[in-house]
Amino acid sequence: MASPEATAGVNNETDKVEPVEITCKTYWSKAQEFSIIRMSERVGFNEYDLLDYYEVRAKRIAATYARFYLETEDGGDPSKLGRYYWMALGAFASKTVGCILGMNRVILTDMFLPFVNAKEIADGLGKGNLWLFMDISAPHWFYNHYPENFFDGMACVNSRDGKNLEAPIQTVVDSMPWSQETLPTINNMVISGSLKKGFDYVVEIETATDDEIKRDLQMKHLLEIANHEQGVILQPLIYEHPEFAKWARWQRGILLNWASPSFELVFSHACEIDDGELKSIAPDDMQVEDFDSRMHWINKAAVKFHGLMAEKSEYMHSELQHMAGWVNAQDKWLPTRDINE
Repeated sequence: MASPEATAGVNNETDKVEPVEITCKTYWSKAQEFSIIRMSERVGFNEYDLLDYYEVRAKRIAATYARFYLETEDGGDPSKLGRYYWMALGAFASKTVGCILGMNRVILTDMFLPFVNAKEIADGLGKGNLWLFMDISAPHWFYNHYPENFFDGMACVNSRDGKNLEAPIQTVVDSMPWSQETLPTINNMVISGSLKKGFDYVVEIETATDDEIKRDLQMKHLLEIANHEQGVILQPLIYEHPEFAKWARWQRGILLNWASPSFELVFSHACEIDDGELKSIAPDDMQVEDFDSRMHWINKAAVKFHGLMAEKSEYMHSELQHMAGWVNAQDKWLPTRDINE
């Protein structure tokens, strides 16, 4: 795909002055440009190709989330470390998606259990992970670069619209995998009440001077963003999809249980570790497709994460730094997946 970098005309006349109007639409387009380029490989001058392999996308997404948390992403401020608290949890979650997509059991299920469409499941996970990233990374990039116009100034938090971007960016967004079905489903990435509240807490975390108060704000921020990403994005996008919901019901059965990945969040850059203290395992009776049932576990995982960030801070930051190093992960040589809608 063509690079969306050229968002303004070229001034090809000496001393020519052209007025340029900067609006919220401009800022949101630049923010979305960041997300697109992070999911792409540069293949030539002003030319990018979207990463093909879902697992590699998940690694880059995990890296980006980790970099936002660590304040090493462009525009970050190390003196404000901890304000993007959900991003740290999100890094471990995206890594987990990549691990699931790379598991042999997911691949082999399609071979030995033909009534389970493993490709549909992989596509669902890939779609959810990609579009959650498109949704959540842009406001973080925006706030990193133009905080004066996020809530205040032009108050751009109120005008985000994934179908109202500058023409070059809109063209690329509209050409992204699953775009035509996804954008209406997630309300064109309009900022939800939970996401806005999550950023309210970001502002409070930035100025908190008491460590106990700051940790309380971080937890509130994390849960608000989790409600947004699970309820506004992933629930309608993948969990309510008929094929995904059918698989979720089947995988709870005895016959398919051996071939289905367990639902667990491993607080490590590795896919699997032996230390149970560094895991949050979903209860056996969780119905992953049911929002309330899933959120019951996610809230427990958030508490576990929150405790580890306090008790094993050095370890957790080391793992996040490791994942941050995946930011330029390369596509694999394996055959390209069919990413058409």
